[in-house]
Amino acid sequence: MRKVLTPVLVLAVIVSLGVYQREVLAEILARLIDLPRISLVPLAVAACAMVCARGFFLLSCSPGITFRQAVIADQTALAAGYGIALGGGLVGTGMRIHMFTTWKISHLTIASSIIATAVVPSFTTWGLPCLLLIVPVIGGTAAIEETLAVVFGVPIILVSFVFWWFALRSSTVFSSVGRLISSIRSFFLNRVPSRYLRLRAQVERMQPITFSVEMRNDLVQMLRERWKIISAASVGTLTASFVCLWTSSIVFEVEGLAFSEAMVIFSLVRVIVALSPIPGGTGIAEIGLVVLLERAGVNTVDATGMTVIYRLLTWFTPIVVGSALWWRYNRRFMRTHSVIAND
Repeated sequence: MRKVLTPVLVLAVIVSLGVYQREVLAEILARLIDLPRISLVPLAVAACAMVCARGFFLLSCSPGITFRQAVIADQTALAAGYGIALGGGLVGTGMRIHMFTTWKISHLTIASSIIATAVVPSFTTWGLPCLLLIVPVIGGTAAIEETLAVVFGVPIILVSFVFWWFALRSSTVFSSVGRLISSIRSFFLNRVPSRYLRLRAQVERMQPITFSVEMRNDLVQMLRERWKIISAASVGTLTASFVCLWTSSIVFEVEGLAFSEAMVIFSLVRVIVALSPIPGGTGIAEIGLVVLLERAGVNTVDATGMTVIYRLLTWFTPIVVGSALWWRYNRRFMRTHSVIAND
């Protein structure tokens, strides 16, 4: 039942829009069809900028890979995360690990890359609304959702910063994680039948405590050497995503939306997506964006049409691009291994 919950919710949102907003959707479709073909150029540029920015961010957190490999790994993982209703994020991470392993990237670097790419974006996600809205919140002029974003965002940033500052300066946290993994390993070994000799041997070779401490040292070294490029790449990804939003508003000729209002709305939507249990915030992000745009004074047709274009760029495009890249990668991988097996 849980596996079909997310698709059912998404389908319910689509059906509801189709039934209760038929006229709005018909007008949006007509305007999309009437868009001049030249308008596809800025949309394509914005989408490419987003792909490149995300690839550059993964590259900055993953010493030893090329930009091309970073784009392939990021887009395929993103396609799995967005396209698979339940557990897509884990599948995407597994695909990334598989690719990095075939590219001869060390396990320590892979682990450090996964941690860095998971932690750093959280600072920009919560930091942007705090930066934009701290003054209105203090002055009492912010809306309730803007106030909540700052009220929750500031403590989250402070706690995260303190935690990672302590973790990177002391091996205690990573040692504790290693001991926890050791306990899980012991529990697993006690329940794996003795006839599975190869599986038991692989598990017994694991040294979680040692690996955790080494991973911490590798992460510290990477952040010391690459913190500037990682920070710049993270901001670049944020900027590319906003460019997709603003380009969508220009192409759809949205009226009544100021640049500053678009930035605030963009920051709040990122928070909504981060809090959503659904991969990519599908359904929730669209509704939240439309509601925020309407509160800013944008009419329903413009708000919905802009949202459709923006989500096509940031949600649907990675699914298509990532699926194509995974198919190509997997085809080359299988061909290479078949040649090695024949030799």
